[in-house]
Amino acid sequence: MSVTKPVRRVAIVGTGVIGASWAALYLAHGFNVVASDPAPNAEANLRQYIDAAWKDLTVLGLSPKASRDRLEFTLDMKKALSNADFVQENGPERQEFQDQAVRRYGRCHAAGFDHCL
Repeated sequence: MSVTKPVRRVAIVGTGVIGASWAALYLAHGFNVVASDPAPNAEANLRQYIDAAWKDLTVLGLSPKASRDRLEFTLDMKKALSNADFVQENGPERQEFQDQAVRRYGRCHAAGFDHCL
């Protein structure tokens, strides 16, 4: 895969344990992160997870631009994807979700994204 533009803004789709872990890691490396998850209390749970993980990430070493303030949350997945340079999908392993995700990310590539996972 060739990278044609720098990745600065990462969209996280799904903020369970895996998605929250990715979000914390991207923030620790200084990326802007916009997360989306329709689950009840998803934003509060994500922020709580990142706050708890931040202590360990600090010990490992933070990027000079690392900040939890770089996190944005939206229930609107289309908004989350709209300005992302990279999409990290962490949805449930249910067939109906995966079928929808494949269609959605096909549109993601068609819209000009260089990176969609």
